[in-house]
Formats: sequence, structure tokens, C-alpha cells
Amino acid sequence: MNLSCTLLTCCLSIVFLGLPMAPTRAAADPSAPPAIGIIPTDGENLVVADQLAPNRLLLELSSPVHNWFAGTFTNLPVGQPVTLGFSMTGMDSQGLPADVSKWRGLMPVVTCADPARYESYEWFRKDARGHWISGDPFKTAAERDAGAGPVPEQQVVPAELAAGYLSTDGTYWAPWREVDSTETLTGVNIFRIKQTFNTPTATVAMRVPFTYSYLQAMLARLQARQYPGVTVEEIGATKAGRKLQIIRLDDPEAIAGQPVKTILLIAREHATEPASSWVMSGALAALLRQTPEAKRMRRGTTWLLLPIEDPDGSADCTFDRLTELFLDLPADEATAPELYAYARYFSQYIYRGRTVHIAVSLHNVEANETEQIMCPYINSRDQAQVLQFNQTFFGALTARGFTTGDPQRAWASGFAPFRLFGWCADQFGACALGYEFNDRYPQQRLTLDREQEIGEVLAGSLSHWLATPDGKFICARAEQLTRLKRLERSAHYARAGHTPDGRTHFELIRQGF
Repeated sequence: MNLSCTLLTCCLSIVFLGLPMAPTRAAADPSAPPAIGIIPTDGENLVVADQLAPNRLLLELSSPVHNWFAGTFTNLPVGQPVTLGFSMTGMDSQGLPADVSKWRGLMPVVTCADPARYESYEWFRKDARGHWISGDPFKTAAERDAGAGPVPEQQVVPAELAAGYLSTDGTYWAPWREVDSTETLTGVNIFRIKQTFNTPTATVAMRVPFTYSYLQAMLARLQARQYPGVTVEEIGATKAGRKLQIIRLDDPEAIAGQPVKTILLIAREHATEPASSWVMSGALAALLRQTPEAKRMRRGTTWLLLPIEDPDGSADCTFDRLTELFLDLPADEATAPELYAYARYFSQYIYRGRTVHIAVSLHNVEANETEQIMCPYINSRDQAQVLQFNQTFFGALTARGFTTGDPQRAWASGFAPFRLFGWCADQFGACALGYEFNDRYPQQRLTLDREQEIGEVLAGSLSHWLATPDGKFICARAEQLTRLKRLERSAHYARAGHTPDGRTHFELIRQGF
């Protein structure tokens, strides 16, 4: 470490934790406890820059990102407050400032469960009989019953600590709970967490993670259940070799030859926004239920769910790897294989005779920028219809006790052909919708089950909307534009002197052919 870095660390030590500057550290005491460390884990980005005292850590983010942090710590002192502090200066990403003023009131979450285990994300609610019922949609009814004890029967948190993860009213349990306290130093862009740990190993995160590893475990359980009409389509691989996957739900009772609508849900265009994946998982759970409402939502409809658009960004904690690529058009497919895999999948879907009627992009804000749900963007072509849908969707959310933004307002309007959902709208006539979710809204933070409930409401609202005059108009227009697109493509290749098998990158991305 050079002199300037050493001085910076010392100065940060004073600002972060209020410690006097020590001239030189004494030699390590062989009898002292081992230094606090970090276990490298999928989707985590905190690293220890310095241990300033047995219970005080100076942290850094492994790469610039303005809206995410997580880390699994080892050798933590137990039974005493530990302070974790880090600066967000220099962590801007894609022109978005890393500004902790957006974190005022932020309460991150902590767990002593192993974040690599699928079961470490399972929540439970008490039913009317006083039994704990698991929220895992892939369990049978009998498997979901976790007993009627003071806490559910589970294996991820030690039994003697499980009561510490109960909700205040004692009716909800999850392996993640909020940290003890936080401090936001807006003047110097520093965030501090104070937490008393009950185990020497624990994970702290800005919000509950939804990692690529968790997705693989979830999809394995989904496939094992062999639901009628449900497939997991593997459409390619990322630069790092991770799978690009789409969950496809067709109507298992569809009649051949009858028209079928398509609704596309996309999460994690911004890879460090895991709340969007939890909302989508809620939509999936709602669609898989064996209820009249679930059957109605799937009737005559294909649902395409993309839980993590950017798997590499999710694993590496990179905010925005793919958003602009439909605009940038990298010529070398090896530099952006995701772009070409998605373009080929959706163009093939269209040219095999289908239509994408609605394309929805899901996101999350940091903490206090907006309410639990808001609409950040409206496609100008569909403004009247989108505002009408927002009125219905936000009304349904309000009826369930959620806090929403103004359904008649958005941060911006226009066209977004450089993003996947906007590209589907621009090329194939889909109605483009975008939503921001905020599970860390300081006035009313959301538990994981409530976060997933938003997905249930979204799926139901979209399905109902298709049957309204506005929904029918959107569908008819998308089908008309898709028919025109197929004619344009046929005419293009009749003139081009080559078949679609030999199409150029420009033809695929820019022209949608």
C-alpha cells in the first residue's frame, strides 16, 4: 500500500468509527482472537479493508456499485456490538451517484443461516389453526406444515436463536431479520451498521439477496415437480458460462388453433436489484397454484419469466452490464453473448407465429426515493393505456395495504429500444411496462412474503387487464404490428440474397429480423 492509501485509510478510520489515529500497530498478539474475515459468496461484494478494533471494521466494496452491498463475515465477536462502516464515495455506476442520502432510514438485513442454502430463504406464516405454513411453492401441503410450536420447524437457524427471527406479532418467521441499528452520514457519504451477533459467522445485506445460485436451486425444484405446461428453457450462456434461462408457462388446457396471449416479465436488467426477482418469484408462485384464479390467469396465455436477465452481473455485483447493449451493438458475440441469445430467442418466438403482447421490466430503488411501488417510465405510444392499467394495478395493491406512488405519474416517458423490454416493444409491438419496488421503504418495510405478494397482484392485474377494452386494444395492436413485422422480414430476405440463417448482427438487433 502506498503512502496516500495509508493516509486515506487512517483518515477514514477516524471518520467512520471515531477512533484516535494510532501511529503504529503493535505486533499481533498470538493469544488474540483471529481477525474477522469474509467468505467469498455468490452475489456479495463487501471486503474488509481494515480491522480497527476487535469489534470495529472498515469495509470496502469490491467494485463500484451504487445500490447494493452484502458480505458473509467469519470470526465475528459474539455478544457485543460490532460496527461495520464503509464509504460510498467513488462507487457511482452508469452515471447514478452512490449517495447515502438515499439510504436515510435504510435497515439492512442479517442472518446466521448459510446464504448458499435454498432453505435459507424460506419464510413461514401462521394459519388460523396456529400452524406454521411454509411459503415454499414447491412443497406439498403436508410438507409445508411446519408445526404449531412457538417457531416453525426448520434447520437453517439454530433452535436456540430461532425466536430472534420472529415478527413482532409472532405470526411470521424468516431466516432474515433487520440489523440492530444504522447511521447514515450524508455529509461524508458514509454508512455504518451496528449489530450484536449471536454466531461467529453471519451475512449482512442491503436487502434479502436473490442469487444466481439460489435461482439454480429454485429451478431444480420447479422442474422436479413436473407441473403441466411448465418448462425451463435454456437459451444460451453468459460470457462466464452461466446459464441464460426463461421459465415458460403455457396453458395446460389450451386448445390447438385458439389464439394465445403472451406476457413477458423481466427481472434484473439491473443486476444489483434483487427485490425485482423476489417480486417475480411471487408471480410464479401465484401462477403455479391449483386454484381457480391461477387457472384463469394461465387460460389462453403463455407467461415468459426471466428471473435474472444478467447472471454475470448478479454474481459479480455489477449494476448495469446489459442495459445499453441493444444500442451499442457489439460486433463480437463473445463480448456480449446475452444480447444475441435474447434477440434470437424472441425473434424466433415471433417468427414461429407468436406475439409478445406485454413486456414488463421489474426494478428496485435503494431506500427512500419512492414508495413501495411506483411507475418510473411510460412508453409514449401506450401512455393512455398504461396509465389506465396503473390505476387498476395500484388500486389492487392499495387494497392489500401497500403504499404506492401516483398511478398517473412517472419519472420519464419515451422509448427504450436499447433495453430488452423496450426492444420487444420497438421491434414487435409489445406494450412496455416498467415498475420500481421498494421493500426497504423506511415508513413501511416489507417482509419477504409481502414482497412476493406484489408479484401475485401484478400477475393477477395483468391477466385481468387483457380482458378489458384497453387490454384488448393493446393485444390487437401488438398482433397487427407483429403481422406487419413478419411481412417486412419476408420482403427483406427476398431482396437480401441470403436466408435468415445467414443474417447479420445488424439485421438481428437493429431490424429485428
